[in-house]
Amino acid sequence: MIPSDWMPHRRPDGETVGYVRMVGDDFQPMDLLGRPLAEAADWLAAEEALDEHSIAWLTDAFLLSVDDGDVRVRVTELTPERVRVKRDDLGAVGGDARFWELPVPETGRLRPAPPLTEWPGAAT
Repeated sequence: MIPSDWMPHRRPDGETVGYVRMVGDDFQPMDLLGRPLAEAADWLAAEEALDEHSIAWLTDAFLLSVDDGDVRVRVTELTPERVRVKRDDLGAVGGDARFWELPVPETGRLRPAPPLTEWPGAAT
């Protein structure tokens, strides 16, 4: 769960794009998964980092570390308490509908996925 002392940072339309947490006398921008976006600095730098990052990255594919390797996934739901991801079936009808739920802040099991052309087993 996102700590209660982290301050939500919102776009002009009210959508939360991340959080700002205090680190000593400085402010650190955190993404919606609770991961640092930049080193702690002044308030304006934290806000700028969050505005530049936006929420568009949520549509990207991720690699989820599981016991037997990595699984390519997509975010299907994100709340301050959890992130729900689904195996990336590339839109296949009847594809594998496996889901995983992870805590927020996310503990490092998710990382950006490479393009499909670099994914092991992809057609070349």
